[in-house]
Amino acid sequence: MNLSYKEKTLIASIITTIIFFGSYLYIGFKNLTGWSTQFGELFALVILFIVFEIIVQSALKIGSKLSIKDERDKLIELTSYKHSYWTLTAAIWFVIFQLLLNTPFSVFFNTSQGLFYTLLLFVILAELISFISQLYLSLKGK
Repeated sequence: MNLSYKEKTLIASIITTIIFFGSYLYIGFKNLTGWSTQFGELFALVILFIVFEIIVQSALKIGSKLSIKDERDKLIELTSYKHSYWTLTAAIWFVIFQLLLNTPFSVFFNTSQGLFYTLLLFVILAELISFISQLYLSLKGK
């Protein structure tokens, strides 16, 4: 299968997002009570993620030909952002109802770290939905 530059970058973004933020969230949820969240750790993770993404995108750009963005690409981006928005909206409502109903799942929300990691998980999940949706729609259109 011959993938375009856009599809390769989407796959790279999916993989790097899962590796960087997945490991951060895994450690955070695993040590929910014994590990305090430091802003510097998250800031360093985001900076490291951005640098790594730039390196990967540059490496992919070297081996690919220039492609022009057409109306189809813009429509795919708009559709994937819509999917991402609805995912994030549903996740936020899920958190709100969990807090209001005081259900057993709200054990994660007993601490501010638990709430922070849950909301961060949902933001990352929405971003992944956007990437996966763009990739699916790009591959479907071929």
